[in-house]
Amino acid sequence: MAVVPAPLAVEPSGTFDGDDGDWSSFTIRIGNPASNSRVLVSTLIPETWVINGAYYCNENSATNCTSTRGTTFNPSSSKSWIDQGTFTLEVDVNLGMDTEPGGKDPGDYGYDTVGLEIVGNTPVLLDHQVVVAVDTQKDFWLGYIGLAPRTPQFGQSSQPSLLKSLKNQNYIPSLSYGYTAGASYRKQTGSLTLGGYDTSLIVSNDVSFDLTPINTRDIVVGLQSISFSNSNNEETSLLDYGAGFFAFIDSTLPNIWLPQNVCTAFAQVFGLQYDEYHSIYTINETMHDTNIKTDASVTFQLANFVTGGSSVNITLPYTSFDLTLSPPMVTNNTKYFPIKQADTTEQYTLGRAFLQEAYLTVDYGSGNFSVYQVDTSGQHPHIVAIPEPSSTGSTTPASTASASANPSSTGAIIASNQSSGLSSSAIAGIAIGIVAIAILAASAVIFVIWRSRRRRRQAAETRAELPADPKIPGDGVDRGYFPLGNYPQKQVPIVGVNRQGEELEGRAVSSPLTQQHGANPIPMVELGGSAVQRAELHSPELDRSRSPTLVNQNRGSMITPTPDHGREPWTTRLEMPSPGLSSRDSIAAADHPANPAARSPEMLPSPETEAPSPRAGSSASAFQSPTIGYTRFGMTTPPPISPGSHQAVTPERETDSFLTHPGHQPHP
Repeated sequence: MAVVPAPLAVEPSGTFDGDDGDWSSFTIRIGNPASNSRVLVSTLIPETWVINGAYYCNENSATNCTSTRGTTFNPSSSKSWIDQGTFTLEVDVNLGMDTEPGGKDPGDYGYDTVGLEIVGNTPVLLDHQVVVAVDTQKDFWLGYIGLAPRTPQFGQSSQPSLLKSLKNQNYIPSLSYGYTAGASYRKQTGSLTLGGYDTSLIVSNDVSFDLTPINTRDIVVGLQSISFSNSNNEETSLLDYGAGFFAFIDSTLPNIWLPQNVCTAFAQVFGLQYDEYHSIYTINETMHDTNIKTDASVTFQLANFVTGGSSVNITLPYTSFDLTLSPPMVTNNTKYFPIKQADTTEQYTLGRAFLQEAYLTVDYGSGNFSVYQVDTSGQHPHIVAIPEPSSTGSTTPASTASASANPSSTGAIIASNQSSGLSSSAIAGIAIGIVAIAILAASAVIFVIWRSRRRRRQAAETRAELPADPKIPGDGVDRGYFPLGNYPQKQVPIVGVNRQGEELEGRAVSSPLTQQHGANPIPMVELGGSAVQRAELHSPELDRSRSPTLVNQNRGSMITPTPDHGREPWTTRLEMPSPGLSSRDSIAAADHPANPAARSPEMLPSPETEAPSPRAGSSASAFQSPTIGYTRFGMTTPPPISPGSHQAVTPERETDSFLTHPGHQPHP
């Protein structure tokens, strides 16, 4: 059962150091015997930096040099130092951090022991770590704890970074951290948690940012807007609408690098002056007091993109910009405003001043990070681990001792999170249950698919193999009838007659004509009710001389009707009331509407029923033999047709048609 270590809360030194402002520092141990140094935090560099006491702060330097630079380290005084040579630092070169003589900042690289002071616990000691003894004073006044996980690049070295060494040696649960720089103007020291973060210091939001693949510029946010406000209800946008840009978060330097027009907007609302010699913005005491009294502030809107998407607002009060430069940066102490004019888009940076009011959490294992507004309500510290994404199986968090915080520190207390974990048998039972559920779910899905396919296959076989009734042989003649729709293939009792007038009863049959047109057979159903008393209007023979020539579509032969002058070309049809049928009685039971025996004997006209008079000009003898009528649904029962031939008619109206359509109603 693997043991997951608890996060490490690094102990702040309790003091504020720096020549470009007052910054909360952290105490580290270097070498053997150990030498304590106060350093800042860099989210950009992967190594540990300290100030080289052998190069600066010698006997010719000011007496307070060692103290103001966080206490220096002399590599030659350490028995465990393994020198690797002098190399250029090349950090933030794009921001002009190479101003030493010769154009490059130098540093003595070597391997030595690094120790971190941990809140409420013994120091964590890491041997053979990359340590840089910085040989410069202008660009980097203090040393750094480097948080970048990439491998330091110098000479032939392949030693992992400080953060990766902590993870590899199981000191922290994941390759992650949480950090805020602290704020001297409200006496709040910085907070650094390795492998987790302090939830008491954040105002929660649901915005997650993706790390970029460029490991020297990976913590990048989309800056969508910058706005100014104060207690006089003055509100001004400092960034033009739609002019958002991407900016890199880097705690190595204090400044915020912005486009020149944005810097100009800052200068107007805060009353700043630009010092071209030092390339800084300064402020006089009058404007300083005004900004303090009006509670001026600036809000940065951050998102994954420069437009659109979820965003988070980080508000910085004027006091977070109220910094002081001290020698050797300037001759005399000078108030300055930590913004810089960027010459290129690659210089857009949110520096350490931004992180006074922002809390940053970075999870390199998951490839994302978050930015929160710092919670200043003074809640009790609560350290939470950031788990490793690839962690599997049962794990038991290691307990960490709780201790009272130093009054001058953040007071971060890691609550004990010891848990007993599950037994092996319980874990096995859970695993077996999960597997069984997965198998049952898969089986159910397979069964449903199999049953669906089986039903479709059976339906297809029924449609393809259903034979025609041997008592109703199809002659294959196309009678101009086109089946409508796909009716359910259901075996139902039917009653009908064949061509010889014999009554049929049995299963549903399939007409050869329907199969010709590729439709499903139309099921025939029994006509309910009692015997039907109905009369049909008889019609004389069709006037074939006025009928068109009909072409047999299937056989291709021409059929010319026989002339019969003096007769009406159409028959008169009338349906008489049938008390034995309801409005839901089904349609005619026959294989085709052109079948002369398509009606059962009960559907034939009764001799007792009086037939209406024929149309004018029609012979009365035409009503002596039934020719055509309607069922209750308007289905036609067509006149007799000789086998193998067609009977052509000329309808006088569009509604006079022999097509048997269930929804077709005759014209009144």
